[in-house]
Amino acid sequence: MAKPLTDSVVSNLKPQRGQSGWTETSDAGCRGLCLRVSPRGEKVWAVRLAVAGRRQRHTIGAYPAVKLTTARERARDYLAAARDGANADHVDARIRAETLTVGQAHDEYLASAGTGLRVSTRGLKIGMFHVHIAPVIGSRLIRTVRRADISEVVGAVAAKGFPVQANRVFAELMALLRWCEQKSYIDGVPSIRRRDLRSSGAAKEQPRRRTLIDAEIGEVWRAAGELGDATGDFLRLLLLLGQRRDETRLMRSEEVDLDAALWTIPVERYKTGLAHVVPLPAPALAIIRRRIQGRSGFILSGRQPGQPFHGAASALRRLRAKMPNRAGFTLHDLRRTLRSGLSRLGIEEATAELVIGHVPQGIVRVYDTHDRLDERRAALERWARHVVAVADPTDNVVALARA
Repeated sequence: MAKPLTDSVVSNLKPQRGQSGWTETSDAGCRGLCLRVSPRGEKVWAVRLAVAGRRQRHTIGAYPAVKLTTARERARDYLAAARDGANADHVDARIRAETLTVGQAHDEYLASAGTGLRVSTRGLKIGMFHVHIAPVIGSRLIRTVRRADISEVVGAVAAKGFPVQANRVFAELMALLRWCEQKSYIDGVPSIRRRDLRSSGAAKEQPRRRTLIDAEIGEVWRAAGELGDATGDFLRLLLLLGQRRDETRLMRSEEVDLDAALWTIPVERYKTGLAHVVPLPAPALAIIRRRIQGRSGFILSGRQPGQPFHGAASALRRLRAKMPNRAGFTLHDLRRTLRSGLSRLGIEEATAELVIGHVPQGIVRVYDTHDRLDERRAALERWARHVVAVADPTDNVVALARA
């Protein structure tokens, strides 16, 4: 008959001679609690319980890290929760939440995503959290976060002059809280909508439609040539190829086939989760060939050896300074400018969409698997000739008609 375990019994309990598997010793001092012992003498507390009619055994923790009294307290918590229909994982989450800070929860949240997040996306989330969220509520317990705290975080971002970024921070914080709710760290997500944050300074966003006219395209090209090698080449490659900022910034020599004039952006760096092949028109190929010169690693290298170019924000700021009489634009607007320019050049929509890496949708994606590589190469060559032409009015290439 089982007897109540004591600290002395637990400490002296040894594996049996010839034991090949785990043995269990029940504790009569706490219903369902048992101490499991391995053939090597490892000791682990477990509790046997039934949740919604299903029997299960849940590990509490290893001895001696978890003492007898603690094991009994935890076992009683599990059994009480089981009577209410809650499983042991819910109890573990509740215990974890007692000391879990917002910062620790965000670390777990990112770790749970594993390889499902692109490196660039993970970096953006980490940066956003450490710059905007952690200074305000990073050390707070996650279970104590309320609606007012969310408003405070968003308001602090908007107060710095970043109303659009405030929306991004709000989305990241709400994603974290929803994940915590799924993990049972919190009982519910504070009820707050994006439009409720207008009073805190968050922006009411509209889809951007800004594209550069031919005169601006020419100014960008010429100004880029005056901003230094790395900065100028970065801006010109954005304009010539229409790829995203970080995809261009992190281009590596091993991704480029100079002989075939192709740049393959690997799957782990591309937004669609598919590798993307970019034909390189002559001006872009010349820039890349000059920068590679037998070296390996990042084509747009940073100031430190082995580091990529980190001057995207500075490049845009310096570029705008050279175009003071033009309406504001972003680096992503260069991508939209290329896509709109291809349409004005008469490039077929399917080809133009593939140039910027948009994946066909619906039934088209299933039945049309042609990569249109030759068509994309021709499209980008035409676009490159146009860019050079509007940058140099003396060129005999005819510029696009105004839309």
